[in-house]
Amino acid sequence: MAVGGRRQRASRAFAIILSVASGAACAQEFSALAGGSRFNGPSESSYAWGFSYLQSLDAYNSLSYSWLNEGHFPGHHRDGFALQYWRRAWFFDRKLALGAGIGGYFFFDTTAADAPRRYSDVHGIALIYSVSATYYPNPRWFYQLSVNRTYSRNSINTTTALAGIGYRLDALPATHTSFDGTRPGPGSGDELTVYYGRTEVNSLSSPGSWARGVEYRHGFGPYVDATVSWLDEGKTVLTRRNGAAVQAWLGRSFFGNTLRLAVGAGPYVAVDTYRASGTTQTGDKVSILVTMSASYQMTRHWLVRASWNRVLTGYDKDSDIYLAGVGYRF
Repeated sequence: MAVGGRRQRASRAFAIILSVASGAACAQEFSALAGGSRFNGPSESSYAWGFSYLQSLDAYNSLSYSWLNEGHFPGHHRDGFALQYWRRAWFFDRKLALGAGIGGYFFFDTTAADAPRRYSDVHGIALIYSVSATYYPNPRWFYQLSVNRTYSRNSINTTTALAGIGYRLDALPATHTSFDGTRPGPGSGDELTVYYGRTEVNSLSSPGSWARGVEYRHGFGPYVDATVSWLDEGKTVLTRRNGAAVQAWLGRSFFGNTLRLAVGAGPYVAVDTYRASGTTQTGDKVSILVTMSASYQMTRHWLVRASWNRVLTGYDKDSDIYLAGVGYRF
């Protein structure tokens, strides 16, 4: 009897985990927001903006991935991504949702430093807690207000207030009584993409250059991809870097597998000629490459893809690489 009870409980737990992992019967939302930020050192203000992807687990519990740019304060240019758990309550026939979220904020802070370096790229983790109000005038579009508070022992503490608009990638049905998830698509398959774009080094002056790259992608089912890529970040006044990266990805397809959103991370091995302590040095460097990517399937084989890459270094030469390209799926 006890063994049978344990098996039943295990089966129910497995079913819950499988439902959460697959996103079945759940809604997905994407929002873009802008506003202002303030930090508690001396009372300084700046602009702020961000975007967020929210995956509902059920009508009241959700998980979110967000990118937050907190603007430029004196001596601090900080942004990063947040992973949060949300609890939401519904009002007025599910037209209004009030939510509270908490999680981790993985930040990248370009800070002022003493000569000869002049700046440092500081990485860290902060606590982030948020409240939001979301109004749904129809099953697809919504408006959102949010306030975020970050707390860190080794960086600035900030408050951001944002307003924006969003789109439900899976709409509520007409009854508004349950969430309607899309069925998982076949995934990425095999893709070869050629990119061209722009590099910006994360210093206080953000020098830039043209960039290019090539990527091979293989899909392992509807949610997991892996890529091997080559990147040439071009030549700036601070760096001249190119190399190869291997990344693992989590992604989701929408609209009949036409649109796919994904986040990837992995090691990036590059040769870099860079300025350090008033001199120029060349060496092999191993960094971390974190990427957000969106692809749109135009025909059975051809697609367009846009990717935002963040290079996380251990020698104060972080960079952003903005790439757009054309790919072939086979």
